[in-house]
Amino acid sequence: MALFGSARDASLINSINRELINRYIDTEVAFYKLSLNDTKANMYDESDSKTYYAPMRINCLILKEEKSYTGDDAYDSTRLGEFAFLRSDIKDKNIIIQEGDILEYDNEFYEIDGVGSSQYWTGRNPDTDLGIQERGEFGLSVAIKVTAHVTRRNRLNIQEVRAGINRPNNIPRNL
Repeated sequence: MALFGSARDASLINSINRELINRYIDTEVAFYKLSLNDTKANMYDESDSKTYYAPMRINCLILKEEKSYTGDDAYDSTRLGEFAFLRSDIKDKNIIIQEGDILEYDNEFYEIDGVGSSQYWTGRNPDTDLGIQERGEFGLSVAIKVTAHVTRRNRLNIQEVRAGINRPNNIPRNL
């Protein structure tokens, strides 16, 4: 029987991670879930105008790469990012992160390309551990890791990008 890695140890690790991420690091992203029912698809099951639910704020760890410029156009750039969410926070908020969802951080919108969850305490996933009946519950699935790329705002139905002339509210429109 293993000395460390029991459910009690996993609970301690989870509470320490929660305190670090939510109280001390405290880096929030806005999470926009894709609304499949409200998104109109064409005959190829593709859509140019996707619809998202209202954002939820989630704390996470973030690693952004530097901007890289594509082609000869100095205005066309891309950036990749990795976001690590604490699995227990995601589970408590009843969130399912999938490809195509959007994360907003540092005035940029990231479209999720991939979702992985292979960070385990003691290297064991309690959901798939083969010897779980003999040993009891050992291990902990710690984090959900997301890879994403920056997408253009005008492709999303999240913010109004261009809408006529900006005027203060107190000036009449006929001027």
